[in-house]
Amino acid sequence: MVARVLKYGSSLLRKKSVEVTDIDNINQLRDNLFDTLKMEGGIGLAAPQIGILKRAFVMDSNPITEDDESVDIFKRLVINPQIVSRSHETIFYSEGCLSIPGIYEEVERPDRINVKYSDESLNPVEREIEGIEARIFQHEFDHLEGVLFVDRVSPIRKSLLSSKLKRIMRQF
Repeated sequence: MVARVLKYGSSLLRKKSVEVTDIDNINQLRDNLFDTLKMEGGIGLAAPQIGILKRAFVMDSNPITEDDESVDIFKRLVINPQIVSRSHETIFYSEGCLSIPGIYEEVERPDRINVKYSDESLNPVEREIEGIEARIFQHEFDHLEGVLFVDRVSPIRKSLLSSKLKRIMRQF
């Protein structure tokens, strides 16, 4: 089921999420996240963005693989993620967010991360990821912590964005 994506200014986007447990309806959560992501045309969506304060998000590289064949194809549900370690090498990349429409900014993040999470059957997964997958993972992980990508830009850039951010708050 397609859900409404919360926009900048919603207090839910600033709250920390709680762990997903085996009593949660994981199939429904997965379907809601993927259906909404597909409808919105994004590459990542966290449960808090649709008003569910659970530690889960989805990632789908298909929209970018159409334009860039060098990107690996992946589509996954990530439950109760942890970032175990981050590389010292960082890269800047232009990020956007379904909760902050129309704003794209360069954000510096580690290029490689080691992660732990559970898959949709709650089986544990440990991996090292890099590139665009690591970028999406970190962006969506931030949502579970109540952090938005605009929080990671320089204070000067954020100041320059303030009128656009206020406009988003008023519109939605």
